[in-house]
This record gives sequence, C-alpha cells and structure tokens, in this order.
Amino acid sequence: MPTSPLRILIAENQYLIAMEVERILCEMIACEVTITPLLRMEQDLSATAYDVVILDAAGSDEINMARAEAIRATGAEPVFLSSYGYHPGQNTGASSYPIVAKPPLPEPLAAAVEQAASQRGSDGKGFLDDR
Repeated sequence: MPTSPLRILIAENQYLIAMEVERILCEMIACEVTITPLLRMEQDLSATAYDVVILDAAGSDEINMARAEAIRATGAEPVFLSSYGYHPGQNTGASSYPIVAKPPLPEPLAAAVEQAASQRGSDGKGFLDDR
C-alpha cells in the first residue's frame, strides 16, 4: 500500500531560501510543502497537521528547544536550518534534532527530513500512515 506524501511546513523568513528548500524537497521525496514566515508557524501548526517542520535555528538552545517542543506537541518533528555555523550544544536536547547547513544541499536536506519523519510515532504521537 503506497504511503501518503509527507506534509512539510517550512517556517522561514527568507522566502528565497524557503522556495529553494521546497524545490529540493519536491525533487527528492514525495511531499506536500507549505511555506510560512517563522512568526506564523504556531498559527499554521494549529490549523493544519504536518509531519515535519523545517525552521531556522536560533542562536539560543532555549529558543530552539521551546520551538521543538511546540512542534512536537502537534505531532510533527523539527528539522533545523543552520546559519553562520551555529550548532546546538553537545549535551543539550537540541542536538537530538536534525540540523542542515544553509544553503541546504539536496541529499543532506532530504536525509534530515526522512530522519525526522521516521521519529514520528516514537513517543506514540502520530504515525506516518495515520493520517
């Protein structure tokens, strides 16, 4: 039985980057992509179910963890885009989420999204085929 395409939300303030991420994902994996500014991420998450949310990593582990928890509370999994060589602390929970460098390359981006999607349901929240 074929699986449904992944539902992906890209929460990115730089629209050209978001469009490039969308192009890469649509070429690499079966998915439906929505783009929104980061400030509207929570509003979009409350209105529509997503499997994966791709967002820009903040310079603070606390902010990243709060965003990741908000995303996971909806049943989705986060993938962070990293600018300026930012990487979360080695011993923090933020390091457990996929991180892709900007500008994203196709293979690492697709692999990170697939890794995040495979994590769905590991805590009993939503499975990929439970749509």
